Formats: sequence, structure tokens, C-alpha cells
Amino acid sequence: MFKKSSVVGVSITPEAGLEVAQIDYASKMLLKYGRKPLDYNIVRREVADLDLFKETLQELLDELVIPKGTELVLTIPTVAFKVVDYPASMDNYQIESAIEEEAYENQYLKNVDSVSSFSMVEKSLQSNKVAYVATQRSTIIEIVLAIKDMGYTVKSIDSSVNSVFNSLIYLNRVATEAGKNWLLLTVENSCCRIISVSDRHYIDAIEEKISIGSVLSDAENYSTVINAVEPILKRLPASYLCVVSKTNVISAEILANKLEYTSPIIYQEANAFRKEDLLLLSPEVEDLDLQTLTLDVIGAAIYPEYAKFSQMNFNFFNKSLGDIYLMEQPPSLFGGKLILTTDKLILLALLAAGVIGVILFSAFMWHKLETDKINTNIDNMNSDIQRIERFIQAHKDMTADDFDEGEEIRNGLLHNKGIYSYYTIVGTEIPKKLWLTYLKLGDKTTIEGQADNIESVYAFFRNIKDYSQGSDITLQKLGLASAGASKLESLDKESILTMLDADYYEFRISNDTNVVKQSTENGLPGNLELIN
Repeated sequence: MFKKSSVVGVSITPEAGLEVAQIDYASKMLLKYGRKPLDYNIVRREVADLDLFKETLQELLDELVIPKGTELVLTIPTVAFKVVDYPASMDNYQIESAIEEEAYENQYLKNVDSVSSFSMVEKSLQSNKVAYVATQRSTIIEIVLAIKDMGYTVKSIDSSVNSVFNSLIYLNRVATEAGKNWLLLTVENSCCRIISVSDRHYIDAIEEKISIGSVLSDAENYSTVINAVEPILKRLPASYLCVVSKTNVISAEILANKLEYTSPIIYQEANAFRKEDLLLLSPEVEDLDLQTLTLDVIGAAIYPEYAKFSQMNFNFFNKSLGDIYLMEQPPSLFGGKLILTTDKLILLALLAAGVIGVILFSAFMWHKLETDKINTNIDNMNSDIQRIERFIQAHKDMTADDFDEGEEIRNGLLHNKGIYSYYTIVGTEIPKKLWLTYLKLGDKTTIEGQADNIESVYAFFRNIKDYSQGSDITLQKLGLASAGASKLESLDKESILTMLDADYYEFRISNDTNVVKQSTENGLPGNLELIN
């Protein structure tokens, strides 16, 4: 939805020095790349001069025109990396405490404060398998402060062992399948690491210290590595072994051919022996020598996108650093469950604007509808006023002499003669012991009533016909009042005799044929029908 903020990868490696790279994750294209030498103390496993680190990094960022405010992801050399089992009852805080205690036993972290990061590998009822990395706390703090002083932001700091692992998967250099175990062997100047992997999870890790270098012959260097790792490999069966060399002293290809292992061996050069480019190159970097482009810096540059799918994520820039970390974090809601990043803040602002817009639009439409309704009523009233004014204008000269009361009465009697006749009849000609229950006068006339004898009904009907001889009115209904069944065929002989013994009669006189149709559907034969 929004243009993603650029993320730049920064890597420190003993062999390549300091690297800066920007990669398009989807196309696997290297957009920007720069490298400068930087001293690294292998004996102490730390940057030899942090002030020089800051100066060198600033030069690289300026040369590559990386704008201030850009997020940086760092990869630093691995100081401590282990896979351990902890009791299942331990929570995260207890696991962090246990890792801190173990870190003090590491020769590079003795007598110094450490910072660590861990990922849960596997949970069971008995134990939790955890992979963790640890390094010097002071180094991380100084790096973060240096980057902040330069005007950039630290997004994450990873360990080289994990960056290499992520890069191999991203570049499709290793095959990862669910349930398949494989081994990763990385060779550096000071150590070899054999990592057992299941799919994309670390299962075990073994580090063997070695001493190789240009002062030794090739045979001695390869022999040193083989003697260090082959006894371990024999104890670790797997579907295949991937050999990665990060040192310019050892070729991964040659080492793979010399090693004896029961499963297939593949290799990846991460040094000067590499003959192919690891990434596509943009025009800006086509003329550069990319032979020393490391897996470490690739892992740093792809971290923001790759971390969404990775199952093993580490970050030294975490809450254990205290205020230096917390001050750099974006605001959050719901106890940290919703991190308000820049994109999310923009999205929330747009959503708020949208909600307000919907409310305002709804209010506008309601106001418009009400206004249109009022205007319609006003227009109708104006039309009535105009019609009345036209009538008044047309009859403004009329006087009382123009109105003949007698003529109006005669016209009324002429048009309503039938109705007046019926009013006269029902008012003066009703026989004794007959009473009306329903009267409707108009275009259609309907008179309903009751009597205690049939002669009174016929006498009342004759009076009506005598007063209005041209009327089409008929005696539609005449019957004995009864609470009996509505269908004659459902009555037995005794029920019919009981029905005929009613106390009074009911009748209907009408010229409305619809009434005839409704009343005769279930009536008795002829004009005498069953009355419910």
C-alpha cells in the first residue's frame, strides 16, 4: 500500500572487513554495495577499534548515498552459539537468566556483561530446545550509539552464523524439506562449526577451534580442518552435508572433495574462491569486484523480509539493553501487541480520516434529504397557494346574488335522491320487532339487520322498493340465526332441526354483488341460507 522504507544491511567479517549492501528481496538484485577494510580481533572476537568502525561506516554510507534515517540491519561475527535443552517448566525470563549464566563460562565473555538472543526450536512435555547467540554487551551498546549519532536507526543486530544460514536458504543453495535432517559445516580461520539442521531449525551445534593460515601449506591447512571435523561427522548421519568456507585459506570445493562422509556433500564458497555472482547486479554495481560479497551481508540486507518466514530469528538489539533500546522503539498499544510503525501510523491516520469522512458524508446526505423534503413541502404549499389565488382571482367578482340556495338544494337532491330515500326509510319505515345492525349508503347500498319474525323482514324490504322503485337492490340474505356449522353437508338431521328452532332471523338487503358472492359460497339453497 505504501512505499516501504529502505533497509540497508551492514556486515562485519574478519575476511572482508566492513560491508554495506542494499538488496531487492523479490528479484534478488544487488542495488548498492560498498566494502572497506576493518580490523577485527580474532583472539578476543570483537571489533579492534569502534571509533574506526564508526568512521568507516559513515564513509561507506556517504559514498552509497544512503539517506539519514535509514534503518540498518547489522551482522556481527559470532562470539557464542549453542543449542541447549532446558526444562519445560522454565519461562522466557528463566531461560534468559540461564543463558546469561552459561555465557559467563564462554572464554570470550568471561568478566564482561553479555547480551543474548534466543529462538525456541522445539517444545515437549519434558524439555524445551533453545538455540541462542551471545556477545559482548558493551560492543552492542557502542555500535548502537555510534549509528544513532550518525543519524541512522538500528533495526536489528544478528549473528553471522544465522545470517549465513538464512542466506543459503534465500539463495536456494541448500534444500530444506520438512522432516529432513542435514548438516552445515562452516569453516573460518579460527574455528569450524558443525550445525545439525532439521528443515530450517537448529538441532545441535558443535564448535571446533582450529589454527590455519597462510603461514602453513595447503596440505597442512586442509589436514587440520579434516582432522577436526571428520570424527564429528561420523557421529552425525544426515541426508546431506553442506560445506561453506568463509576463509580465503580453504576452498569449500576442495574440502568437500577431500572429506569422507556417508551422504552427498555440496559446497558453497563464501570467500575469494567463489567464481559466480551470488546475486543479480544492478547497473550501479556492475563494474565492482563482488568476489568478496559475503553471505553475512546478504543475510543482513534481506532480514526484514526474510524474518517474516524464518523460524530462527536472533536480535541482539532487544529489551535487555534497557533504555537505549526502548527509546528507539515506535509507540505501541495493548501492552506492546500492536507496534505503531510508520506505515501503521499512516494507515491509522487514513482510517481515521476515512471514518470522519464517512460521518461527514452521512451527515451531509441526511441534511440534503431533509432539506429536499422541506423544499418539496414548500413547493407543494406554494402550488396550493397559487391554485387558491387563481381561484380567488377567477371569482373575485362573485357576490351573494350569484348564489341560489334553492338551486343548490335541488341539485343535491337530484344527485343524492337514492341516498335520501334510504335515510327516510330507515328512519320512518322500520317495522316493529326489526332492528338494523349495519348500514352503508353510497354508490352501493348494504343494509343488515335482525327480526324476530320473517314477515317484518319482507315488509321492510317492500317499503324500500316502494320508495325507490328503480333501484336494483335485492334481498340477498335471509336466514335463521344459529351458532351451528358453516357447511350444511356437515349437519345431521337433529342439528338442522335445532338450527331451524332459532329465536330470530338475520337479513341483508344490498345491491353490492361482491357481498352476494361472499355470502352465498357456503349458504343454503335459494335465498334462505345458513347464518353463522
